[in-house]
Amino acid sequence: MVTGSVLANSPLLYILCSIGLAIIVVYAVMCVRKAAKKCAEVGISKETVLTVAKSTALASIVPSLAILLGFLVLTTSLGGAWPWYRLSVIGSLSYESMAAQYAADGIGVVLSDVLSSDATVFGAIMVVMSIGVCSGPIVVTLFAKKYSTGLMNAKENKGDWGQIMVSCFMLAMFAVYMPIMILTDLPTTLTLVVSLVVSILWGMLAKKAPWTRDFTMAIAMIVAMASSLLWVNLFG
Repeated sequence: MVTGSVLANSPLLYILCSIGLAIIVVYAVMCVRKAAKKCAEVGISKETVLTVAKSTALASIVPSLAILLGFLVLTTSLGGAWPWYRLSVIGSLSYESMAAQYAADGIGVVLSDVLSSDATVFGAIMVVMSIGVCSGPIVVTLFAKKYSTGLMNAKENKGDWGQIMVSCFMLAMFAVYMPIMILTDLPTTLTLVVSLVVSILWGMLAKKAPWTRDFTMAIAMIVAMASSLLWVNLFG
């Protein structure tokens, strides 16, 4: 039997993932060059551009640590190549881990046993994760402009009601995910509580030091994921 580990760590998969990531890097470089050219055309100095680039790079370091931690978690179940590719292109830690878990549950295997199971299990999880994430670009391509314009018009023309309507979208997302996290098991619930407490405390800090605001999600994720190890050992 060919196991999922053979497929997950195959040279071909690493080569294909590398090609995909190379395309993304080239595209990013092209965007940077176009942006720099446009800045020169409108009279923005090179010093200003470099200052923005440096501050943006520094602000990206802490959030990227959360992604790195998520990558290390996923590698234990899905190998190195696939999480590396998913988290580097369009995926997010919350989506990738949830999609993989749901796919494994649907197949009837434990996510941590995927690499030792039949290779078809790993392949099925790859397909589920890929098809699910494709809905984002498709919806954005078809409806993003109209959606964004409608929200801006609502905020400008409907006063407080427009702001309330925009806020309701975020509440709807919480309404979907919160019951899943609360009712799954005790370690998951406690991890959520830790994330909530850290977010509140960091938000209070951000009021006094606004430059820390961009790090809220990353810090909350890192601390919560670290605490999850404790909860699993105590109550898992």
